[in-house]
Amino acid sequence: MSVFTTPDDQPVYRLLNSDARMLATEQQTEGELTVVESTGNRGHSTPRHRHLRATETFILLSGEMIIEVGDERREAAAGHVAILPRGIPHSFVVVSPSVRYLTVHTPGGFDRFVRDLSIASAGNGPTDAATLAAVAAQHGIEMLGPSVSLLR
Repeated sequence: MSVFTTPDDQPVYRLLNSDARMLATEQQTEGELTVVESTGNRGHSTPRHRHLRATETFILLSGEMIIEVGDERREAAAGHVAILPRGIPHSFVVVSPSVRYLTVHTPGGFDRFVRDLSIASAGNGPTDAATLAAVAAQHGIEMLGPSVSLLR
């Protein structure tokens, strides 16, 4: 299986107030993986959660973030890679003025979550916690608590 995509084939969705470009979707990769390019500004974060169906790999292209996985808290910068196994709680927060990163989800399917969450949140401003938890649960993602703090 070969997959080639171009910007014309890569939909961009809003995910937790940042842009998420689907570089390769579950459908394009026959379920093998999803690749997402994301951006965010200082303070951008995700609530603590765990993926029940997929491993998530972060590849930082620019900027810096703090990633918490399990009980471990690590600083990550451009060139760093973090592999977050399925079932392990994690979260992150952007600490630099901005960040650009890739996430690779194996197996695929994360693109469907992003699309569904974007649709559920459309026109309502920031995604509320109840909507996020409900859509996440439909895609095998369990929301567990608040995001990583910039303080600490």
